[in-house]
Amino acid sequence: MTGGEFLLVVITSPRDFPGEPEILEELFEAGLERLHLRKPGGSAEGLLGRLAPRWGSRLVVHGHLELAARYGVSRVHGVHSKSVHSWTELNALPPGLEYAFISPVFDSISKPGYPANSSLLRMPPGPYPCRAVGLGGVTAGNVGILIDQGWTGAAAMGWIWEEPGEAVGRYEQLKMRIDGQAKGDGQAKGIGGGRI
Repeated sequence: MTGGEFLLVVITSPRDFPGEPEILEELFEAGLERLHLRKPGGSAEGLLGRLAPRWGSRLVVHGHLELAARYGVSRVHGVHSKSVHSWTELNALPPGLEYAFISPVFDSISKPGYPANSSLLRMPPGPYPCRAVGLGGVTAGNVGILIDQGWTGAAAMGWIWEEPGEAVGRYEQLKMRIDGQAKGDGQAKGIGGGRI
C-alpha cells in the first residue's frame, strides 16, 4: 500500500459472534489490508492465535502491547495509530504515526444517538502529522463523500457488523465504491450499498 492510496480499515465488532474467525479470514482473502482487532471483552487472544500466523502484517491490536508482541503483530493502536475527535487534536499528534481515526464523520451505526460532527467532514488545509482516516457511520453509500472531500482513508465497523453474514459482501461494496471513485469512471455513483 502506497501513501497515495485510499486506506480502507475494518474494525472488529466489540462483541464475539459465531463464525467470526472464519468471516475475518474471508475479509482478508477478499483483499482487506488493515484489520483493527478491538475486543474490549478480552477475546483478542483467541483471534490472534488464529489470524496472526497468516495475516499478522495486516493486523493492528488495540491496547495490548504484550499480546501483540507474543503473536508477532507489529502494529498496536495507540503506538502506530490514534483516535481523535477534532482537527485540532489531529494536528497536535506527534510525528511518526501511520494514521489517526477522526470521528464521527457520519452518524454512528454502532453507537445509536452518537451524531456526526459536521465540522469534521470538510478537511482543513494540511499538512497533517499523519494520514486522517474518517470513522463513524461509514457505508458504501457515503464513503464517496469522504473521497470527494479529499480524505485518503476510511474505517468501517457498525455497517460491516450490522449483519455479520453480510460482512464480506459489504466490505466488497465499500472497496468497489472506493476503487470506482478513485478511477473516476462513474461506477461510484451507481453502486447501492446501505444507508448513509
